[in-house]
Amino acid sequence: MDAWLVDLDRVDPHDISPHYPEGLTEEELRRGAEFVHARAAHRFYRARLTVRRLLADRLGLPAHELRIHYDPAGKPYLPDRPATHVSWSRSDGLLLLGATESGPIGVDVELVRPATANLDVLAFVYPGVPADASPETFFHAWTLLEASVKATGRGLTEGARDVDLGFGPDGSVTLRGITGHGAPPWYGHTALQATRSAAPWAMTAFVSHELRPVTVLPWPDPARELVRAGARPVLTGS
Repeated sequence: MDAWLVDLDRVDPHDISPHYPEGLTEEELRRGAEFVHARAAHRFYRARLTVRRLLADRLGLPAHELRIHYDPAGKPYLPDRPATHVSWSRSDGLLLLGATESGPIGVDVELVRPATANLDVLAFVYPGVPADASPETFFHAWTLLEASVKATGRGLTEGARDVDLGFGPDGSVTLRGITGHGAPPWYGHTALQATRSAAPWAMTAFVSHELRPVTVLPWPDPARELVRAGARPVLTGS
């Protein structure tokens, strides 16, 4: 698996598109135009162009030749490279992108802001949350849940009921499985990642058929030390 954590505010538009924002689809341009604030629109544009740039580089293609389609549930796929599975997630100015050939993948990223740890919302979506869950538990559980339903392509409304999370007495959360989606087993990995945004940490989650932890490459600063999700795991699921 390859994974990148991208600071969209530090992306040079000319690095992702020679004539920014060319390279976007009409639908993407329409969606960007719906944002009230220009900064939010440009983050959306940069995210979509960065996804194309990184995936095209990984596959050895020019970015303009990479086709990304979406199934009826909104799950992205590469029609010309069906063996490569992709998933991405945004949280304000951060983009998390994952790609693998081992089977379906789901990723999620959330900036760690205690004020956004809405346990009532989590409990509504996933009734199995313990009554004494902490804000830290929220970020572990929410990202694992989001990544799981992205991996299956079901979405939170339909897919949350398929996800089996385990809550430890120490506040840890593990992915015990996803029902109704066959073998091989699903594995979940989460980790805190340092950021340069207003929130100094982000929680990342990966769900796939791969057991090993994920190495996340910060981008666009390749000189920065790699952040190894397995070096300081907050939790590991299986």
